[in-house]
Amino acid sequence: MSPHGKYKIELIGNVVHVFPTGGFNEQGIRQLHKEIASIAPKIKPWALLEHPKNIAGLTPEAIEELVSCYKNLSSLNCVVAALQISGAWQGIFETRIVDKVNIPVYLNCDLALLEKQIAQILDNI
Repeated sequence: MSPHGKYKIELIGNVVHVFPTGGFNEQGIRQLHKEIASIAPKIKPWALLEHPKNIAGLTPEAIEELVSCYKNLSSLNCVVAALQISGAWQGIFETRIVDKVNIPVYLNCDLALLEKQIAQILDNI
């Protein structure tokens, strides 16, 4: 199956920002995370900040792939992940992803709060 889901990625300082839109399948998540790995800082610790808000979605298989990809982030020197996410998706992420990964994962619709939480982690490394 071909990858589904669109996104824009940019590196600002040591934070990888991802702006996904549309519906993602397993292959789309895999493709996205390959690109995240290619743009992320190689030597210094970094953070992942995703901005799906309420304009991106996941198939059940994509959720499982996302768990796998998030588990791999620490091996890429990622020390924290945050998602600017709607309340509807927040519950799914809390129950299906957050407790299964080995880095802090913050979920909120408040971008300023997420940026503050990321900065606190990065500043203490």
